[in-house]
Amino acid sequence: MLAILILIPFICAFLVMLPSTKQFKGKLFLLVTLLHGLIVASFWKVLPAPEFDGFIALDQMSLILMSIISLLFLLVAVFMLGYFEHEQRSNRKLIACLLALLSTMTLSSVSRHMGLLWMAVETSTLFSAPLISFHRNRDSLEATWKYLLVCSVGIALALMGTFFLAIAAHDVHTLLLSEILDKASSLSTNWLKLSVIFLLVGYGCKMGLAPMHSWKPEAYGQSTGMVAVLMSGAVTQCSFLALVRVGQICGKTGLADFYSSILILTGLLSLAVPALFILSERNIKRAFAYSSIEHMGLLVLGLGMGGVGVFGALFHMINNALAKVIMFLTAGSIAQKYGSSRMDEVRGVIHIYPVTGTFLISALLAGTGMFPFATFHSELMILNAAVISRHYVLAFFVVACLAVMFIGVARIVLDIVHGQPTEPVLEKKENFFMNSAIVAAIIGLIGIGLWMPAPLEKILSAAVLIANG
Repeated sequence: MLAILILIPFICAFLVMLPSTKQFKGKLFLLVTLLHGLIVASFWKVLPAPEFDGFIALDQMSLILMSIISLLFLLVAVFMLGYFEHEQRSNRKLIACLLALLSTMTLSSVSRHMGLLWMAVETSTLFSAPLISFHRNRDSLEATWKYLLVCSVGIALALMGTFFLAIAAHDVHTLLLSEILDKASSLSTNWLKLSVIFLLVGYGCKMGLAPMHSWKPEAYGQSTGMVAVLMSGAVTQCSFLALVRVGQICGKTGLADFYSSILILTGLLSLAVPALFILSERNIKRAFAYSSIEHMGLLVLGLGMGGVGVFGALFHMINNALAKVIMFLTAGSIAQKYGSSRMDEVRGVIHIYPVTGTFLISALLAGTGMFPFATFHSELMILNAAVISRHYVLAFFVVACLAVMFIGVARIVLDIVHGQPTEPVLEKKENFFMNSAIVAAIIGLIGIGLWMPAPLEKILSAAVLIANG
């Protein structure tokens, strides 16, 4: 089943390149994502058996990521039906790359071999890069090359880290995660420390952690809202899964404290940097990109804190993904309606598009962790982990950064929502499919914020045990 789940979107990526109408391609993409979602949903009842001698396998940690990927692609497919009603460009290359990206990210989530995991993450970089330059203008092409250059350096560092891990696991004779964990005592500690540093920097670059974040505002600012959703909510979290796998190895070899200290430092830096830049930002999509850096910082901070912080980080994976759907799909909708996403060119949205204006306010609350959205609870869990471990200064620093981020994002959102309305370039009419995708994310994020279903809590608890080794 896992191999089928990887192959179906990859084969359909070639089918999309055949001559057909724009509507057919969009419906095919929706069908593939729906089928992918149904298969993944079946895994919540019974996990499939490992395949290819254990090279690909699904555990609870992988299931969380795969479910996020499947859900985001499905919501983007629904949104796309409405988006291309007003878009003149062909969707052939876009959908082909999206399907290939779905395949590679599915492979990333089920890879149990550290070398195969690196290959899957690297391939997702290659397929996501063309998506940034969909509009084919100078700024989008520049953002694409910046993304490729920065992330390629990061992936090269991750490859070096994988090589160092292979040296550390010389006596194990494989990079299969299960074998490494079983024979962790035979790993070379010094080579493993070197490997951990390179892997953290390499995969952290793909996540957009500070100071390897420079590509994020450019890439998210120039790409469509649909692409920004998948990159911020799914692609980056594939790299986070890789860091969790590294943490499993460190936990088995007695390097948990060494790894945690680096994660906490990186997390704090990733909270501070966007807080410094957000106050001078005027583009809503770039502002949301800085928010994404902040959320990636929270993920690694929670992982580094341990205990309830790990549960909060894994829960935040889900919440961050749904929040990014609300944020970037709304920003993409506004950019299409007005031909811009800058606050000085878009004002009074709620007066012309009341539903979209309401979505933008919801994006502010969801992205900054306000109740009743579930981001509030996962951020609180990570803060609670800092308080329990008596890192009071650290907790205060996190709260201060979150407050600055709220002020910075609120300044832009409220300016766009209210004020003297500017005239849009499209007709003054809301789109059912575009709004449906955003409504689904809002309902889901509020729903798990008010009540966590028992199956979700069970999966998260099992994933915490896996992450802690």
